[in-house]
Amino acid sequence: MSSFIATVFPTDTLLRALRVMERHQVQLLGVVGEGGGLMGLVSEQHILAAWRGDPLAPVSAVMARVGEPPAERQRFRLRLPRLTLRRGGKGRLPT
Repeated sequence: MSSFIATVFPTDTLLRALRVMERHQVQLLGVVGEGGGLMGLVSEQHILAAWRGDPLAPVSAVMARVGEPPAERQRFRLRLPRLTLRRGGKGRLPT
């Protein structure tokens, strides 16, 4: 079973992306490369925030790229102790 996901190319304009969103009544689009692989996502908020600058700017200028963690997530990563198991299956924290 598969679901339809509306997509645009990174070279498409913000105007075209907004038209695709309106046509499919969605607020989020997948951005795919030439091979069809997911490169990122672009939301209606991304487009409207950049709209004043240039509605003909490419989607690649505002899209959120896949696999690129936000700087805040890296900065505030927690270091948690590892859980070790003893005989009998009871866990304990390392000392």
